[in-house]
Amino acid sequence: MSVMAASRLRRRARKRSSAHGESAEPVEVFVRSRYFADLLLEYAAPPFSAEIAPGLVWIVRVQPPAQAGWAIDLLALVQRWLESARLPWATVLYGGRTCLIRPSTDIAQFQAAVEAPRGLPSLVTS
Repeated sequence: MSVMAASRLRRRARKRSSAHGESAEPVEVFVRSRYFADLLLEYAAPPFSAEIAPGLVWIVRVQPPAQAGWAIDLLALVQRWLESARLPWATVLYGGRTCLIRPSTDIAQFQAAVEAPRGLPSLVTS
């Protein structure tokens, strides 16, 4: 997942959140089997509300919390899940757009940069 893709997801999340603090629309993660769906539910349990959506394919529907910054937390969660399940990617649907997320250490760098006092420029080292 690139820094630019994470930024787009965050911008869309901000647009979809209401001024009253309601959470954004659900994020749907397509999974290969019931086993992987259950594993993702375990990962999502504390910070996110999640459920297996009814249908012909395995989809885990994650409801983001009302607080800001949930997009980075969700991306990190999905990447940890991919790494533990040894899956090459996950297809994620949000806001009518599909995103392909792969396991990567880039999200940890991006999250550290966002939390840094000066923001993204801390990614650049001299």
